Amino acid sequence: MVHLRRGWALLALIALLLFTNPAVGAPEAHLLRIDPRASIQDSEPVLTTVIDLVQHKAMSDVTSRCANFRGDDELACLSSELDKPKALFTNFTFPEKDAYFMTTVGGRDVPAELVDITSWGEAKKKNGGAGTAWLIMIDASGQMGSRFNEARAIAKAFIDQMGPNDIIDVMFFNDREIVKHSKWTKERRLARNFVDGVPDIFRKQGRNKNLFNILKQGITDGFRSLHNVGGVEAPLHQATVILSDGNVGTDVASAAPAALQLKDYLTKGRFPEGNKTVPKIPVPVISVWLPNQAKDEVFVNARNFMENLANSEIGGAFFVVKGDENGKAKRIVQAVASRFDSMVVARWILPCLSPKVTHTFKLVFKSVEPPVSGDNHIEVPLGVDPTQWPVRINVAQTEAAAKKKPLTPGGTVTIFGDFCWGSDFDKAELYLLPKDQSAPNSLEGRGLDELAKVRKQLISQELVAKAIRGDALSVEFELPDSERFLRGKKDAFTAQLVLFDQSSNRTSALTAGEIITLPADEKPLDLLLVGGVSFGGLVLVLLVIGVARGGGDKKRRGRRGSPNTPRPVVAGSPPPPHPNTLPSGVGPSGTSQVGFGPVGPSTPSVPATQATLNSHLGQYRVGATPKKVGRDPGVSDIVLTEPRVSGMHAAVKFEYGQLMVRDEGSNNGTYINGARVQPHGWQPVPDGSVLRFGPIEFTVRFE
Repeated sequence: MVHLRRGWALLALIALLLFTNPAVGAPEAHLLRIDPRASIQDSEPVLTTVIDLVQHKAMSDVTSRCANFRGDDELACLSSELDKPKALFTNFTFPEKDAYFMTTVGGRDVPAELVDITSWGEAKKKNGGAGTAWLIMIDASGQMGSRFNEARAIAKAFIDQMGPNDIIDVMFFNDREIVKHSKWTKERRLARNFVDGVPDIFRKQGRNKNLFNILKQGITDGFRSLHNVGGVEAPLHQATVILSDGNVGTDVASAAPAALQLKDYLTKGRFPEGNKTVPKIPVPVISVWLPNQAKDEVFVNARNFMENLANSEIGGAFFVVKGDENGKAKRIVQAVASRFDSMVVARWILPCLSPKVTHTFKLVFKSVEPPVSGDNHIEVPLGVDPTQWPVRINVAQTEAAAKKKPLTPGGTVTIFGDFCWGSDFDKAELYLLPKDQSAPNSLEGRGLDELAKVRKQLISQELVAKAIRGDALSVEFELPDSERFLRGKKDAFTAQLVLFDQSSNRTSALTAGEIITLPADEKPLDLLLVGGVSFGGLVLVLLVIGVARGGGDKKRRGRRGSPNTPRPVVAGSPPPPHPNTLPSGVGPSGTSQVGFGPVGPSTPSVPATQATLNSHLGQYRVGATPKKVGRDPGVSDIVLTEPRVSGMHAAVKFEYGQLMVRDEGSNNGTYINGARVQPHGWQPVPDGSVLRFGPIEFTVRFE
C-alpha cells in the first residue's frame, strides 16, 4: 500500500512538471531606444522610440523540469525547453490609448502625442527602416575544442539572417583578450569571410580564463565605436551574441555572480559605465552555452555564468547547445527574431524639449489591466539641438479665430498651440514681419549659425506684440499700432508672424510656406473719437446760428423800435420766444448764454488732457504716453519702493479724456475705489477716484 501511494505521488509530480505552465509575471515596458535622430514632420519634431513590452517567465520556471536529470540528460532537457517558441516570454499588446510618453521641462512632465505605432517585425521590412547592430563574440580559447566549429556555425546563422538595415561586428577572443575583430559592416559577405578566416582555436594561455573582463572590454569597445564608424549608420537597436563554453577554470573574477554585474552593465546601456555624453541604449544579451565536460564545480559555474548573462527582461535569451544538434543554429536565430519582432516602434510628436544637453523621458501607463510597469531614461543626451525645433502651433484653431476677428493695428490676436511655458505666458513674444520683408523659402543646408541669423533678422524689427494673457494652450497678444505689418491689398490683407518662446529659446516655423499667416484688416475708426468730433461740429454750428440770430434781432429792433415785435416763423426754425422770455444770447443781468440749455452763468466745457496722481510719495502727471508703475527702477516710470509692489506692477495712460489703468499680473493687485481690477486689461479710472497699487494709494485728479 505504501509503495502504491508513492507511485501515485510520483505520477502526480511528473504530471505537475509536464503540464503546469510556467508562471507569467506582470507585463513590463522597457525603452530600448530613444532615437537621437529626431525628424521634422509637418513642421513638428517627431521622436522615435523602440519599446519592449512582454510578460516575462522566470528562467527557473522554464527549466525546473530539468532538475531531475543529470549529465547529458540534463543538457538535452535544457536545450529542449529553451528552444521552445517564446520560452521566456508571452506577448502583451501595446495599450496605445493608455500609454503616455513624457519629457521633463522646467520641472514639469509634458506629454507627447503618439503619431503612429508599428511592430518591429513590420518596421524592419521597410527600406531605411528598423535595424539591429549585432555584436557577435566567439570564444576561440584552447579549451573550446570541437565546440568552436559549432560556435562559428551559429555565428554565421546570425549573419545570414541580417536584414537590409542591420550591421554586424564579429570578435574572436582567447583566454586573455580579443584577438581578432572585424569592425562594423553591413556586408554579410565580408562578415562570413571574416568568420571563415579564423578556422581554429588559439592555444591556451594559462589555467584560467578571465571571461568577465574579456566580455566587458570587448562589448564596451564595440558599442562605444558604433557611433564613430565612417560610412555605417548606427541602427535603432543593438544586441550582443556570446558563444562560449563558459569555462573559466578557477578565475574568481569570472564567478557566476560576476555575470549578473555584466548583465546589469549591458541593461543600463552606457559604454563605458557612467558615460552621459552618449545616448542610453540597453543591450539584450543572447547567451549561447556550448558546454564541455569538466569537473563538477567548473561545469556548474560555467552554466550559471552563461545563464546569468541573459537579460530576458529586455529581449535577452539563454540557449544550451548540447552538441551535434542538427538545425540548432537556425532554431536559435528564429527564437531571437520572434522575441525582437514583438517589440514596437512608436513615434511621438514632442511639443516641448528642455533647452539642455541632457533630457529626462518617462513612459507610463494608466488604467491598464493587468497593470503595466513603465520605464524612464533620466538625464540622457538626445543628440540634437532642441532650439532648432519649432514651437508647436495649432494652425487650424489660430486661423479660425483670426477669420472671425482679423488682426488690426492696435488690436489683439490669440495664438493657439502646445506651449512649454505653462502659466508663464509672459515668456512668449510675437514678432510681425513688415510688409516689405519676406521669410526664407527653405532652411535646408543652413548651419546653426545661419539659422540663428535668420531668426534674428525676422524678429529684429520693432513690430513686437506683447503677451497680455494666456496659458499652456493659448496666448493673447496686444498688436503694435502700426499698419506696417499689413500685407497685400485692401479687403485682402494678411499678416505674417513669428512666435518666440524665451523659456526654451525656440521659435515657430520660419520658412515662407510654414510661417504663421493670418487674415488682417485696417484699423477701424474710433467711435468715441468720431462721436466727439461730430458733437463738436454740432455745437459749433449751433453757436454760429445763435450768434447770427442775435445779431439779426438787434438790427430789427433798431429799425422797428419795438423789442417785442414778433419775428416771422420760418419753416424749420425754432418758435419765436415768448414776450416774457429773455432774448436769445442774453442771460440775466446781461450774461452771455449760448445754445438752448438752462439760462445761467457761463461754464465753458474744456476736455481734460491729463491726470495727476497724488500720494504721500509724491505727485505724478499721466498723459497719452503710457507709464509703467512698479518697484523695479529699471523698467518703471513711477517707482514705488515698497516690497508689496511688484517689480512691474501696472501701467497707466490718459487718452480721450479718460485715465486708464492695466494691472500687469501683480502679486498684490491694483484697486479702483477698493475694487480689484482684473489683470492684463485696460480699466477706466473716474476723476476723483482712489487708485491703489498694492498698499500704495493715489488720489486721481483730471486736468
